[in-house]
Amino acid sequence: MFNLTEKTEDIVKSRMYARQQLIDGWDQEILDRGTVMIIGVGALGCEIAKDFALMGIGKLILVDLDTIETSNLSRQMLFRPGDEGRPKAEVAAERLKEMNPYLKVDFYFEKLQKLPISVYEESDVIVAALDNFNARLDLNKICLRLKKPLVEAGTVGFEGHCQIIIPEGSGLNYKSKEQEIDKLVETRLWEITEMEYPDYFKAQRRIEQLEEEIENIKAESITPLIQKFRKEIEMVFEWKYAPEILDQTPCYRCLVPIPPADDKLVAACTLKGLPRNRNHCVIKAEVDFEKKYGHKPDLNLNDEVLRLKEFAQIELKKLRERVFNENVPEETRENLTQDEIREWKRNIEETFGPDYKFEEMENILGNKIAAIQTVNSVIASIQSQETLKLLFRVNGRNIGDPMDPPYINYNGTYGLFDHLDIIKREDCLACGKIEGEENVQIVVPFDADVGYIFEAMKISGYELDPELWMITNPMTKEIYWNPYMPSMKDPDIKLTALKIKSNDIISLTPLGQALTESEIKKYNLVITFM
Repeated sequence: MFNLTEKTEDIVKSRMYARQQLIDGWDQEILDRGTVMIIGVGALGCEIAKDFALMGIGKLILVDLDTIETSNLSRQMLFRPGDEGRPKAEVAAERLKEMNPYLKVDFYFEKLQKLPISVYEESDVIVAALDNFNARLDLNKICLRLKKPLVEAGTVGFEGHCQIIIPEGSGLNYKSKEQEIDKLVETRLWEITEMEYPDYFKAQRRIEQLEEEIENIKAESITPLIQKFRKEIEMVFEWKYAPEILDQTPCYRCLVPIPPADDKLVAACTLKGLPRNRNHCVIKAEVDFEKKYGHKPDLNLNDEVLRLKEFAQIELKKLRERVFNENVPEETRENLTQDEIREWKRNIEETFGPDYKFEEMENILGNKIAAIQTVNSVIASIQSQETLKLLFRVNGRNIGDPMDPPYINYNGTYGLFDHLDIIKREDCLACGKIEGEENVQIVVPFDADVGYIFEAMKISGYELDPELWMITNPMTKEIYWNPYMPSMKDPDIKLTALKIKSNDIISLTPLGQALTESEIKKYNLVITFM
């Protein structure tokens, strides 16, 4: 006797996925047994999760620390009016189960850094749909350590990108040996000199002069050399080139050796000085609001956003007046007509933008990124497709090669896709040969002192004890801060007095207890004045 209910369920599932079974190499069982982890359930994450739910993935793991906002509803199709305030991962899990009742979904309203490693290990492929650089860098490290394939993407306005990251030792086949040998032969040809191989260069000149003889000349003097180099490279390829070329890609950190400065640093610098653009005015307005009302404005309360907008408008007006006074001194102003003065003010207003709109408060304070659903759909589709191919490949089945080069950029204004042949960096702090270093960009006010460096590091998430770290110039070896030497322990000395300029690099190295306890043995700080 068979169970009619189970039989009916199998029939329904087979009908749901019948069209997919027509694809060469397809195996629905691989999807059914597969697990995809999606970090970030925003515009990209919702689309990708929907794609895999409809395709019949066995399990999705959703991770997101955010709650739903009204502005999400224009791009994140798993959410509806009334969901505001609820965790994105939880609501997405509910909606995906509605789409596919056979789907298993785990969700985490938690930072990706705090998840148990077992959650990552359970996943076949990990998808990064994040809008935060530091979170991307941390996820990149985790995937490299666990040798898990990662598909990362992002969008801004009408542009987007997608990158696949296959760690060394993942066991996945990536790139063609024959194609890579051809590239190395081509590189070798560019390195030779006419003294070494005169016949080759003579042949190349004859080709340029006599096009009709190209094929004969190649056969006579070029192809033998290519074949010679090819045989040489083939003999050493497996041990000399394959470990660095095949079955792995550059990682995310290869592309972002120095992450952009934390937005909270920019805000802190703004408060120490005068607002210099319309974003600074809103940041300053938030502080003024908190001073008056005893709490930060709640961006979900319309009345508080309107009050915040009034504070911001006051700061914007002051900014316009300051710029006018700086550029049009009083003695010059006396000789200007009223029309000329109005023209000056009109140009200043165009430079710094018109009066504030309601929605700008949340966009600026929340560091929102310009976004539109059409571009999200394009990038999410590419990300889903690459994830799908990797999922099959992880499970020993090939339905298509992962994209090579592993990075694609999309310009939605012109409808252009550009594949970028990115390079794996030997000095990459995540997947290269350098260990114990970290690059950090910090933004400091013009009057910043040495003590502010440690404050900026703390804001960026690196809490360092000033008594256990030394600050030096890596080029001149000059010491700016040494807690063991009273003469070099002045936190109030200005960076400008030390002749540190914008975009200079300084180094932080551990001393004493930090020397043995800190995993990082050197921080390379890029200083940017604001």
